[in-house]
Amino acid sequence: MTYGEYYYHMKYTMSLDNGKWQSKTLSIPIPKRMSKQETIIYYNDKFSQYWKR
Repeated sequence: MTYGEYYYHMKYTMSLDNGKWQSKTLSIPIPKRMSKQETIIYYNDKFSQYWKR
């Protein structure tokens, strides 16, 4: 999971509960930001697996 995917999940699960904003926390630590090269490799592998289905 990338840094952006992590925060997208946090924002997507936000809800207002008794006047306070809450979101479901993930059981993984916040991912580090990837370099451009690492990101290209990550998404290439991720989309290759997705398109094989």
